[in-house]
Amino acid sequence: MSNQNLRHTPYATDNAAHLRQLTMFLLIGFGLIALSLIFWSVLRADALLVRDDNPRLVEAELRIQRGSIWDRNGRLLAQTSGSDERPQRIYPLPAIGPAVGYYSFRHGTAGVEESYNTLLRGDDQPAWQRWWQQTLHQAPVGQDIRLTLDAELQQIADVFLRDQTGALILLELTDTGAAELLTLVSHPGYDPNLLDEQFDDLTNDASAPLLNRVTQSQYQPGLTLQPFLLALALEQGIINLNDPVDNANRPVPVNGIVTRCASHPPDAATWADVLRHQCPGPMQDLADQLGVSGLDQAFALFGLTSTPNIPLATTEAEAKPIAEPALAGIGQGNLTVTPLQLSLALATLAQNGRFPTLQLVTELQNSDGAWQPVVVSGDGETAVSAQTAYDIRTALPQIETFSELSVRVLSGPDESTNVWYLGLYPAAAPRYVLVIVLENDDDVGKITEIGRNLFTAIAP
Repeated sequence: MSNQNLRHTPYATDNAAHLRQLTMFLLIGFGLIALSLIFWSVLRADALLVRDDNPRLVEAELRIQRGSIWDRNGRLLAQTSGSDERPQRIYPLPAIGPAVGYYSFRHGTAGVEESYNTLLRGDDQPAWQRWWQQTLHQAPVGQDIRLTLDAELQQIADVFLRDQTGALILLELTDTGAAELLTLVSHPGYDPNLLDEQFDDLTNDASAPLLNRVTQSQYQPGLTLQPFLLALALEQGIINLNDPVDNANRPVPVNGIVTRCASHPPDAATWADVLRHQCPGPMQDLADQLGVSGLDQAFALFGLTSTPNIPLATTEAEAKPIAEPALAGIGQGNLTVTPLQLSLALATLAQNGRFPTLQLVTELQNSDGAWQPVVVSGDGETAVSAQTAYDIRTALPQIETFSELSVRVLSGPDESTNVWYLGLYPAAAPRYVLVIVLENDDDVGKITEIGRNLFTAIAP
């Protein structure tokens, strides 16, 4: 049979058809593969790069030379050390933890490590510089940060607080009107150097050691509200500090517990005596005079219902409706505050009635390695006049060169109590503002001793 006849047999026709089908399937398959490559390498490239299980991402993250964090005196608070291939984050002073926070590849960031993560990682460098580093397979290098914290005072305050559960914040007022955060202690705390190995235990611990109690824990303020409510009443002419007050030491029931003045006032007591002796009865009368709107105004003026502006995790403040003015006037209503909020309110009285601007970071390093100052000025609103602020400050109890207020507060229906310490130093012209709270404690003498000891450590 000739070749020509073979080409026209049914078998030859079927083979040709099968070959065309196979060719078509192969072309479609190659087309799908090409589309898949385009989809994953172009359209979904960014998603692939940021996946937690991307080995390239893991490798790149572990090689980052994270910037250092320094205190105001040039003392190292956090640094990256080790080889370029496996750098390690080190915290020379674990007690600094609540403000500095931590960095962990496994568990993320907290504190300043979180707020300034972009700068510390070097992600704010120019695009061409990042491209050049990637081309040369160089590890990214972050920039440094300088804080207002004083590492030495932080360690002293941490020791003074001992094994107590609570919080301590110390502010320094500057000539520009800013309030610099000197110390921030939260107990119980944690060692950021051991975070990875202890993380599960820390998160499951009922005492919440990872919680920053200065910025996130909310407490009943009790009669720590006295200076601020009296300031508003004095400003509005409702009272005069020398006006007489009837029956100042009368009993006041709160949650079934009868309270009186913390110490016995004079028989002919004045509003200044009400403040010095922490008398709840007259404060309830004043709350009725101020009314809900006046109480709301006082809380707002002194920042007790607003969230402080600070590069740390804070609890969002909530202005809850006042249900019972009489309870709100003695700080046993539905208003709760953080130690940070209370320190800023006290700083307002120290700064002649102007609400302070809080500062935690003083300098940032740019991509060229030069330090750039972070300028903060006290441009806050005026809560009360300078004269009113002065009158309230001078009415506070004074011991030597300190103005202070130590308050025991009912903290729940189970009759548990907290204690507060509010202090100003020096009393004549305050430069330092100190607020301490101890949980589940009623020892006013103990917290007062902590406050005085810290002021003594500051005094020249």
